[in-house]
Amino acid sequence: MKAAVYYGKGDVRIEDKPMPVPGANQLVVKIDYCGICGTDVESYTHGFPIPPPIVLGHENVGTVTAVGEGVTGYKPGDRLLCGPPSQCEEMCPSCTRGEPNVCLYGFPRTAGIGGPDGGYAEYMLVRDVKHTLLVKIPEGVDPKQAVLFDVICVSFHGIRKSRFKLGDNVVVSGTGSIGLAAISLLKAAGANKIIALGTTTAKFPLLKEYGADYCINPNEVGDLAGEVKRIFGTSVGADVAFECAGNNPSLENCVLKCVKPGGQVMMLGTIGAPMTLVPAMYSIFEIDLQATFVYTPEEVKMYLEMLHAGKISFGNMVTDIIALDDVVEKGLARKDKKGQIKILIDPSL
Repeated sequence: MKAAVYYGKGDVRIEDKPMPVPGANQLVVKIDYCGICGTDVESYTHGFPIPPPIVLGHENVGTVTAVGEGVTGYKPGDRLLCGPPSQCEEMCPSCTRGEPNVCLYGFPRTAGIGGPDGGYAEYMLVRDVKHTLLVKIPEGVDPKQAVLFDVICVSFHGIRKSRFKLGDNVVVSGTGSIGLAAISLLKAAGANKIIALGTTTAKFPLLKEYGADYCINPNEVGDLAGEVKRIFGTSVGADVAFECAGNNPSLENCVLKCVKPGGQVMMLGTIGAPMTLVPAMYSIFEIDLQATFVYTPEEVKMYLEMLHAGKISFGNMVTDIIALDDVVEKGLARKDKKGQIKILIDPSL
């Protein structure tokens, strides 16, 4: 079978690998779609955080083709969403509390990141059915929306973990797929006014389509804090600000210029650089700076149920569907990103 193997910075090769054969507690999935994640791009560009060699791809949906001994509940023909590890076998303290998203062993065991090979391939072996997040895709749910679970549920989890409540004024900083998902979900959840912060002005019409009431390019505003207060019509900032861009300038805007005293800043984006915030500048206002990480299996199931019920839709988030052979040129190392939001790989192309 064909697979894209990551060997390090700037080095992904299309190779022919043996077809996987399931052993006990394993199954094989024919990949229908695999999303290209920012983590994949980061590793291709900088050589970390994913250790090579590995077949990338941790945002996968596919169809079961074979099951191994002892596997129950799944059969050939089932369409599955294949996510990160679920509760670990060791039942670490996090998993015991029902929080496998912060499992002590989860990240290094995630397929396509630190564990087995992922979905940049025609077929993928799920090596541990009992301890992997596998969810059947409801009939009628578009697999191109189901595969967005990894970005949508990051926002879903962050909002559910926050202090956000009906009628709150919010700021969403970052206009990638996680930011767009946050805007859409906050609108559905009853936010009063939503301000989106983004540096790509061309995206503003799309942000409003997703539910943003106002859009601001922070690089073009002399007094961002004053503009936020003016829009909200108050002497203070947002009740909750959601950092979705994953960089320090975005975080600083949220903490120092956008949120009210006693408010909350939720860090949904993954910031790889050292923080440049000075705690004394925000601790005196009792800002609640809260980190979140990925999502729980229950939230993924909720996402699919909401899709199935027609309560939410993210159909226009997928802007490109590419072949495995084009994964570098049109995906990981793509130069023209105009209009790009989410790229999916279809190994059948």
